[in-house]
Amino acid sequence: MSVLVDRPLREGESEYLVNRAREINYLNSIALHQPFGIVGVSGETGIGKTTVLNFVNPEGVFTVRVNISLRDSMESILYDLLHSLALSLEKVEGVSDLAKEVRKWITDEVSTIKGFSLGVSFGVNASLTHEKSIRPRFNFFKAREKLGELIKQTVQRKGKFLLIIDELDKEKKEDVLRVIDSIKNFIIMEDFVVILSLPFSIYREYAADRLRWNEAGNLENIFTDIVFVETLKKLEIKELIIKRLGSYIELIEDGVLDIVAGFSDGNPRDGLWILTKAIYDNIHKELLSKEDLINTINRTISEYTGLTLNLTENQKKAIRVLRGSVYSREKIIETLQKEGFKRTTAYSVMDQLLQKRILLVEKEGYRISGKFSYMEI
Repeated sequence: MSVLVDRPLREGESEYLVNRAREINYLNSIALHQPFGIVGVSGETGIGKTTVLNFVNPEGVFTVRVNISLRDSMESILYDLLHSLALSLEKVEGVSDLAKEVRKWITDEVSTIKGFSLGVSFGVNASLTHEKSIRPRFNFFKAREKLGELIKQTVQRKGKFLLIIDELDKEKKEDVLRVIDSIKNFIIMEDFVVILSLPFSIYREYAADRLRWNEAGNLENIFTDIVFVETLKKLEIKELIIKRLGSYIELIEDGVLDIVAGFSDGNPRDGLWILTKAIYDNIHKELLSKEDLINTINRTISEYTGLTLNLTENQKKAIRVLRGSVYSREKIIETLQKEGFKRTTAYSVMDQLLQKRILLVEKEGYRISGKFSYMEI
């Protein structure tokens, strides 16, 4: 079980990497040769963004990695970033004094605000209106100035500086954009590059802006580029799991990994998850069979669809008809009509399955998600 734990790979585990060299090499090149800028890394949850970031290590570039964990508001993102960066720089010669000063300032600032907030909750109701009017607020302007000072001094001492910020993809899209847009003038400086994880929704909007599908957009004014981490092919999912299992592969029946790869829809996390569930369901057995895995898939998806999807009979029939092949949009309508659907109903059901993410759109066309390929409907 330990080899199947879903976690990002770290430096030193390159033998387990599958088809991420392009993204890693591109980001290393940007960090090395781009004079300045903000670069995003985006993709589905669980697709491997953190793994990619963990392997970005351009030779000769001073690199700092920080994680964002506070998600209360736009302000909390900034003070978490400032605190984490200052903490990482406290032992860097020529920067440590400023880093310690900045970390003390941000700690005192947050403590004052949080302490005041806690204190007024026990106050007399009549005084709350007055207290609220004088409540101290986080000094966003001073914080971004200090961030700029810290970056500038680090560049002066260390030369080319790469800051990698992870976990921002878990923040609200609006808060992430507001923070980056508000601090960009303080962090756009020669020899400083930022690479950060971003919510998938920001990438979609950025792509539209770049191609001018959305004339109102301006994300290209914020980001130098956004790298999209693609889903993996079935063979790559199998390769990833085989590398993880090593000699334990003999405990799995031939054909099991084909089903796991199909179920995953190209997302490593989903593949590892369903294989782990199947192993736990059959922990008493010496060999995991295809039938065991299919039983786990049926039980799990039936449980989840019963709680969240509420499939209609027409939707269930469409899933049975369409699964197993890739279709164009018109071919889907034609196929459903042959099965007795009226044309308007076929379009309606197709749109419903797209909204529920049961019908997926890929480069090759439309297909039913692997989650429903083996489900008894």
